[in-house]
Amino acid sequence: MAAQVIDYVKNYKNIAVKMSDGSEVKGRINIMSFARLSDLMKHSTDKFITVLPEETDGAQKVVIVNKDYIVWAQTED
Repeated sequence: MAAQVIDYVKNYKNIAVKMSDGSEVKGRINIMSFARLSDLMKHSTDKFITVLPEETDGAQKVVIVNKDYIVWAQTED
């Protein structure tokens, strides 16, 4: 049985996400083959997004965010 090859697109964007409880999450997100963050938010069937930490030398935490509780999300340059 041959191993299946999966195409995985890496397209990271720096983002800030404002949550309905007032907290803010900043980091990087892989928008994969979507052209824009808004395309990912509207057209992805995933209920959660994964926000990776910004490039740092310290401890790194990954945050899993439920899209139902996002007030706004924006890319940052």
